[in-house]
Amino acid sequence: MSENEDKSKEKETGFIGSIRRLSRRFSGTLLNVDSKAGPHMVHSGRKTIYSYDDEEQLRIGGVSAEELIEKYGTPLYVYDVNRLTDNYNVYLGSLKSIKNFMLCYAVKANPNLALIDIFARLGCGFDVVSGGELSRCLSVGVDPSKIVYSGCGKSIEEIDYAVRSEIHCINVESWLELERIEDRARTHNKTQNVSIRINPDVNLEGSSHHKFGVPIHEAPEIFNRAKASAHLKVKGISCHLGSGIHQLEPFIEARDKLLSLADELRQENRIWIEHINLGGGFAAQIATNLNVPDIPGWVEKLAKPITDRGLKLVLEPGRSLMADAGLLLTKIEYVKRFGSCGSGTSSPRSGSLAGPPTTPTSKTPIAPKAFVIVDTGFNDFARTALYGQQHKLIPTNAKVDNLPGLPMDYKYDIVGPICESTDIFFKDLILSQKLEPNSALAICDVGAYGMSMSSNYNSRNRPAEVLISDGPTHTLIRERESYEEQYAKERIATDINLRALEMLEEFASREDLAQNDEQNGSQ
Repeated sequence: MSENEDKSKEKETGFIGSIRRLSRRFSGTLLNVDSKAGPHMVHSGRKTIYSYDDEEQLRIGGVSAEELIEKYGTPLYVYDVNRLTDNYNVYLGSLKSIKNFMLCYAVKANPNLALIDIFARLGCGFDVVSGGELSRCLSVGVDPSKIVYSGCGKSIEEIDYAVRSEIHCINVESWLELERIEDRARTHNKTQNVSIRINPDVNLEGSSHHKFGVPIHEAPEIFNRAKASAHLKVKGISCHLGSGIHQLEPFIEARDKLLSLADELRQENRIWIEHINLGGGFAAQIATNLNVPDIPGWVEKLAKPITDRGLKLVLEPGRSLMADAGLLLTKIEYVKRFGSCGSGTSSPRSGSLAGPPTTPTSKTPIAPKAFVIVDTGFNDFARTALYGQQHKLIPTNAKVDNLPGLPMDYKYDIVGPICESTDIFFKDLILSQKLEPNSALAICDVGAYGMSMSSNYNSRNRPAEVLISDGPTHTLIRERESYEEQYAKERIATDINLRALEMLEEFASREDLAQNDEQNGSQ
């Protein structure tokens, strides 16, 4: 049994203990304890965290979406603690036969303090990429010896913070960064653990032109430089291949290159590596993407050659732990159907279809496409606008009116209120029900890189976040931002002398003088 499991089992009491025991029993399949919920939807062989009850109302982790919206408003991020725990235990179960490993949650995926605290209580380590993420971890009591610091642009202040905090390891990205870490460790009279992040030059993001890591042909020299320092201790070799990777082969290629490098360093440089860090990047459980990795199978295949050498395996998953544990609830503000107003029986308020009355016979084919404008913008969820990743959207009310004369299907573009043409969440969405203003939708699988990438663009308030545990229990873990909070730290520069204003005043004065002269001359 690993050190991770030993420590986490000590805390298997109460709320977290119950979740862990359930997740181990039903690893890979979320246990639904909600008696009102109907069958869960399934994608990629796994149950989703959402389902519809007997009245076709959406429930998330056993809680009514309508109840959440009524209490907290929209846009609203909702996370299911059972699913993120279940995802964590998928990794843990894959590593059950391995004694020497470190599983680190990539905080950038979702840095909410409540989520960090839950992963810490489960026994997880943490991968941070900024001083802010490090501060978040330390603020909830994370053991610094379980924190790994990555990122290619660490400032002096951030390195100082990491060195003073005595974190487990810093992943070094360049020669200059190595020198900076050594200098700051010397300043604080510390010896800092480091792992050199190597660019293994596999056919992915890890090409020789990628910004992450040191080229593999320079590895022996930079390791020798680190070994020679009295203020650095070499702990491992790391790499970063990218994100959303669907194939195992690049990881195997990278692992084999890092293992060959470890052998070379031991035999020729007398440098003994303690761990191999393969980073993260496993593709997540996204409902619109069925080509997802078999994480247990991948981890088992990747780990054995590493641990057989007596080395520790370090993994830094983020998206695969959090993505399918979250939804974003959003309210429909308007439904815009072109040609649906101004005459006939059409109604712009109800969004009814244009055209003269028809005699009900049977259902007609698909209705003309309409724009559904929701209260969520790409400032709230940016992935679709940035990367073109369309996430599954579902209505919170799935009732269908089976009346004669109505279309069999409706086509929509789901768009946000931002003044940008890229503020689109889904194009050509086909639903069997007609969407109306003031109803709601759920954007699925947004637990990772959703709230963490949100902004105040268009001076919009960032959403609230809610955590669902067992059954009806839900907790607000981030309050909705207010307008005043947005600009609370801004200041008006009242003491600035604007030369442009002086010029305008001088020009106006000259015009006044000229007009006076003209008036006096005419008299």
